[in-house]
Amino acid sequence: MQDLSLHLLDIIENSTRAGASLIKISIDADEKKDVLKFKIEDNGSGMDADTLNNALNPFYTSKESREKKVGLGIPLFMQNAELCEGSFHVTSKLGKGTDLEAIFKKSHIDRMPVGSLADTIIGSLIGHAETDFYLKITHNTRDEVFEYEFDTRVLKEELGDIPLTYPDVIQYIMEDVNNGIKNTKMGEI
Repeated sequence: MQDLSLHLLDIIENSTRAGASLIKISIDADEKKDVLKFKIEDNGSGMDADTLNNALNPFYTSKESREKKVGLGIPLFMQNAELCEGSFHVTSKLGKGTDLEAIFKKSHIDRMPVGSLADTIIGSLIGHAETDFYLKITHNTRDEVFEYEFDTRVLKEELGDIPLTYPDVIQYIMEDVNNGIKNTKMGEI
């Protein structure tokens, strides 16, 4: 993985494969504390203790269609956080969902760039229109706090029978997410 947005995409894909109807994504950058935190929560099928332990093993995958049985996504995300003086925690309950948190020392020389966060979010919202997403981005600079929230449940309620994949809705989502990320100055991290 070349950037953190690709790690986020991998976790979102895991959540949708687990049947999540709601995925909550929180991204917090704090200049004062020198921390960059990604938190992803889903209400998918969850994992039992053995599967959760195996999910941290790079030589395990739950994907049946893979020719090679290797699942590097979660272990690489964990390794990247820990190499940057951060931490990684994942909890899961069978039938309840999975919560994952990756914390990075923001200024660490080996921290991957955030990458194209807007493309990851927009692609996930549109590509999994049946899944509800709640996104919150907070960027606490030394002088100001910038926040952005997006909730597909609110948008779907306003749209009624119009799907998220309708061209005008896609355009709205793209503009809103791009502007939200720009206004939080998350692209500068």
